[in-house]
Amino acid sequence: MEDTLFLGAYDEMYIIDLKQLMYFQADDHYTNVYYATGTHFIVPFGLSKVEAIIAKTPSVSGVLLRLGRKYIVNTRRIFRVSTVKEMLYLADNHGNNISLHISKPVLRSLIDQFKANLSV
Repeated sequence: MEDTLFLGAYDEMYIIDLKQLMYFQADDHYTNVYYATGTHFIVPFGLSKVEAIIAKTPSVSGVLLRLGRKYIVNTRRIFRVSTVKEMLYLADNHGNNISLHISKPVLRSLIDQFKANLSV
């Protein structure tokens, strides 16, 4: 199940559908999960723990990208990066745009990564 991320805690299992995932957002010692369908929920892990689990999942490590201290974003949902406005724009399944405020240096780094992937 390469399009699924499993997060286990205590006596619970959180199953993240990566086809629907737009982004993860840090919330102290928890992480909010946002789907393109509009569904969102909280998992009892910090963003660093989620990032570590992603790193152990080779099929998604290039698709899910940590952006700053607050977000891990599904790069397949990005349609615009604006360093001028310090905004990253994602598309959901309903034709809506989701905008995330991200610092210029982080967005410039993202643009550089996209450019490097294009030239390969």
